[in-house]
Amino acid sequence: MAGQAWKYSGELDERDLAFLQHEFITVPMGIEYYGFSERPLIRMAKEAGAFYKIGKMTRINRNIFDAYLRAQRRIPRIGGKLCAKS
Repeated sequence: MAGQAWKYSGELDERDLAFLQHEFITVPMGIEYYGFSERPLIRMAKEAGAFYKIGKMTRINRNIFDAYLRAQRRIPRIGGKLCAKS
């Protein structure tokens, strides 16, 4: 496994492993995986410097965005609500 995903291999399912194979994700992929709606996802990706747009094609660098989420401690929950880790 690439990166440090092997440390959490016992906690990852097939969906997580398939998602980890992509360095750049589309906005719909991010919405489905992270549970954010479109506008907050794009806003946070831009804040993180992980949002790329070439013509009409938009992509989010997953590694940069994940690091940003960990630094901001925004943890997505079911229903798209955010909670901070205590």
